[in-house]
Amino acid sequence: MGLPKQRGRPKKIEQYVGLPATTRVAKRQKAAGSVLVEFDEDEFMNWMTTHPHSSDHTSPVPPVRVQKQHPEAEPLDEPANFVENPFEVSSNETVECSSDTTDTDADEDYEFRVVDEDASHLTDAPSKHHQRERQKFVDFDNHKASMLAEYAKLVTANLTGCLCSIDGCENVSVYRCYTCRTAGIQKSAYCEVHAGIHWKETICHRILDASDEPLQHNSRRLDCCEMSPVHSGHVAQLSTQDWSEQIIYHTCSSHSVSSMLMGLGFMVNRAVKPDHAFAIPMVQVALKSRIHGTSYESCAGIFFSDSSKSARNKGLYQPFMDAVRFFSGLSQAVHHGSVHAPDTVGWGKTLCPMCEGNGDGEYPVVLKQMDGFESARKRSVKYGGGHNHGHYSWARQFWCKPGEDYVARASEKGRHIAVESLGCSSRHHSGEEERNLAKKRNQQSQYDRIVHQGCMHDFFERIFNAKGERLLYCDTVIQMIREQYPNRELALSYDVICKEVAHLQQPYMLQTKIKMPYIAVLPVMHAQAHSKECQVKFSPRIIAGLGTKLDGEGVERENSRLAKSIGLTVGETEGNRELDISLIAEDYNCSKLRSALKIISHKLDLAYVDLASIEAAIGQPSDLNRGSYRDFIVENNAWRTNLMNDYRCRKSGMTSVEEMMYLLREQADDRGRAITRTRKILKSHMGTNVASKLRRHLKSQFNQLKAILEELNNIGSTTSDITIQQIIDELELKGKSEEAWIQKYWRGVEDIYHWRHALWNFIKFYEKRVDSQHGQWVLRLKAVDACDSPLPCKEAFKAILRRKLSEDTGFLERGRNLDRSYATSRQPYINSHLNQVHDGFKQKIHKLHFQLKF
Repeated sequence: MGLPKQRGRPKKIEQYVGLPATTRVAKRQKAAGSVLVEFDEDEFMNWMTTHPHSSDHTSPVPPVRVQKQHPEAEPLDEPANFVENPFEVSSNETVECSSDTTDTDADEDYEFRVVDEDASHLTDAPSKHHQRERQKFVDFDNHKASMLAEYAKLVTANLTGCLCSIDGCENVSVYRCYTCRTAGIQKSAYCEVHAGIHWKETICHRILDASDEPLQHNSRRLDCCEMSPVHSGHVAQLSTQDWSEQIIYHTCSSHSVSSMLMGLGFMVNRAVKPDHAFAIPMVQVALKSRIHGTSYESCAGIFFSDSSKSARNKGLYQPFMDAVRFFSGLSQAVHHGSVHAPDTVGWGKTLCPMCEGNGDGEYPVVLKQMDGFESARKRSVKYGGGHNHGHYSWARQFWCKPGEDYVARASEKGRHIAVESLGCSSRHHSGEEERNLAKKRNQQSQYDRIVHQGCMHDFFERIFNAKGERLLYCDTVIQMIREQYPNRELALSYDVICKEVAHLQQPYMLQTKIKMPYIAVLPVMHAQAHSKECQVKFSPRIIAGLGTKLDGEGVERENSRLAKSIGLTVGETEGNRELDISLIAEDYNCSKLRSALKIISHKLDLAYVDLASIEAAIGQPSDLNRGSYRDFIVENNAWRTNLMNDYRCRKSGMTSVEEMMYLLREQADDRGRAITRTRKILKSHMGTNVASKLRRHLKSQFNQLKAILEELNNIGSTTSDITIQQIIDELELKGKSEEAWIQKYWRGVEDIYHWRHALWNFIKFYEKRVDSQHGQWVLRLKAVDACDSPLPCKEAFKAILRRKLSEDTGFLERGRNLDRSYATSRQPYINSHLNQVHDGFKQKIHKLHFQLKF
C-alpha cells in the first residue's frame, strides 16, 4: 500500500496508547518549534533525487532527524482492568492522533503519515497503475510536436498547393469549411464556385478563406413550401458551436417556422416569430449541464463567449436560456414515449416500479417518506426575486398544492392547542424555527422551502412550495397516498412524525378523512435528536416492521442531490424555478431506476449475510428456538412498553444527581455503540481512503467517551469507576443474548420480505407495460395508427415507442434473471417465516405500537 497523501513538512509520528489514528499539526505550532522534528532541506532534496515516487497520489517522504524526545505523554486512557485495547486495528500499520479532536483550524495545513511498528516509513515499490500513469506523460512528451503540427493545420485554412475537394474539379482551393473539417469530413477545401454550392447545401457552416474572411453571401432565404409569401419575411439568427448565420424565413398560414427549423436541427427561443435558433446538440448539452448544477449563463458562455464579447453582450444569453427550457419539454416527451399526444397521455415522469408494480395488492404495505428542504427558497419580488409569468406543463407533474390547514382552522374556532400536545420537545428544530429567523426569512422569501415526498426507494413523487414546515403538508400527503393506494397500508417516515401522530390524535382531526399511518417512523439519523420517549415510539431500529435496511433517510440523499444546483433557483421566476427543480427530480429518478436492480441485489445479499451470521450464533433452525413472527411483535411491543414505563419511572423518581448520572450513562452507551459500529466498518475498509476518516472518527468517539466517563465517575457514589472496556463489554453482552439474536433474526427476515417484494413489484410493473395485449406501449402504438398525422410522423412516433418497448423489455429480463437467482432460498425454512411476516402485515398486527399514547 502506498503512502497517504501529505501536505506541509514531514514529521515523526509515534505509536500511542489507545487508538491508532492521525496527528494534526498546525503550521503555527511548527513555527513556534513545538514539533519534535528538524527539517533538513539539503537532505530532503537529496532524498527526492534518489527515491522514485510511489504513486502520483502520494508525496515522497524524506528522512527526518529526530531531536531529543520530551518526556512521554500520559496515555489517554488505560485503566487497570483495560484488558484489551478496544480500538486496536488488525493491521501492521499504526497512526497516531492528537487528543484535540476539534475542527476549529480548518484553514491550517495538517499532515498524515503511516509508519510501521518500528517507526520506519512504509515505502512500497511503484505499482503497475503508477507506472502506467507515469508512462502517459512520457508518451505525450514524445508525440506533442507532431500533434501540435496537425492541430495547427486543423485550425488554419492551410490551402497552399491544395486543389478543390470536389471530384473532377482541378481548380485551386480558395475556401476551407472548418465545420466539415473538425467533424472528420476529409473533403473540406473548395474553389470559389463549389464553396458557394456548399454554402447553399448546408446551414451554419464556417467557410473561411486563407485570411480568415468568411464567404460573402446575402442572408439565406428559407421557405416552408411553394405557398410561402414572397414578402413580409422575418429575420432570425441561427447559431452553432462555431458559427452563426442570419436567415430570412417565409411561412404560410399552414406551416410553423419553429417546426421548419426543428426539421433543420435547430431549437427556437420562442415558438412564434423566433429571432434566434440554436443547434440541438448544443441545447442538449446545456440542458444536461443545467440539471447537474451549471448556470445557464455559464452554459451560454461556454458556447458563445470569446475574447472580445461575452454571450450576454452578444445578446445570446436570454434566447439560449429560453431555448433550453422549452426544449426540456420535448426531451421529456421523447424520453417517456408521449410524443404523439402529450396533452392526452401526459408528459410522463419516472415512477418507482417497486411501488407502482403492485396493482393486485399482494404486497400489503406502501413505503413512503417526506421532508422539507430549506435551501430551496424563492426570494420574493420585493427583494429581487422573479415574477410569475406562467408554468411549464411538463414540470407541473411533480408539484402539488396543500390541502386544508386543520390546525389553523381549529385555532380560528377558538380551540386552543397546547404546544406540548403536538409531539416531543426534541432538539431537532424542523417545523419550529426560532421566531426572529423565521420572521426574517418570511419577509424576504415568497417560499422559504420546499416539502417533498417520495418512496423509501428514493424516488421523488410530490413537491410542495412551502411557507414553513407545517403539518398541513403531511396531512395532504397522507390523504393523497390513501387515495392513490386504497388497498394498502401506509408506512410513513418523517423527521417530525411525532408531531404529526399527536396532531392526528387531536379531537378536531377525528372528523376528517385523514387517518393514522399504519407504521409511522422517524428517520434513523433524525431519531437520535428526539427524546428517548419519542425514539421508543417511532425509531425504526426499535419498532418492528421495517427491518434494518429501510432507514427513512432517502430524503436526505434527495436533498443532497438538490443542493448541487438549488442556489441557482433562488431569484428565478416561479415557473422557471419549478422547472429546474423538476428537471433535477426527474434526472434523480432516472438514475435510481437504472440502479434499482443493483440496489435490490445489494440489500438482499446483505440480509442473507446477516442471517448467516445469526445462524452461526444460534444454531440450526427450528420453530422452537425462533418462535413465531407474531410472538416477536408481541415481545417487541412489551419490551417497548417496559422501556417507556422504566423511562417515566426514572424520570419522575430521580433526584437531579441521579438524573444526570442516568443521562451520562445513556450518552456513554451511545458512544460505545458508535465505537463498535465504526470498528466493524473499519475492518472492511483497511487500506482505503475512508480508513483514515474512520480512525479519526473512532478517536473522536473514544475521547468523548473518556470525558463522559470522567464526569460520570466524579459524580457517582460507586466504589469502582466505570471503564471504557466495561461499557463495550456490557453492550456486546446485550447484543449476544438469545433474545437479541432472535430479534435480529426476525428483522433480517423482514428485510428479505420487503426487498423480495420490491423485486417482484419491479417485475410486475414491466410485465404490465410490455404486455402484448394491454401493455402501455402496445396501446400507444395502436393510438398512433389511429391518429391523423402524416405518415413520416407516424413512423417516427412508432420508432420512439418501439425503442421504449425494447428498453422496458430489457428491464424486465434483467429483473427476471435476478429473481431466478433468488428463486431457491439459501435457507429453505425462511420461506415459511416470510409467510408469517406476510400474514402479520395482512392481519395488521403492527398496529399495536400506536397504543403508546402521548
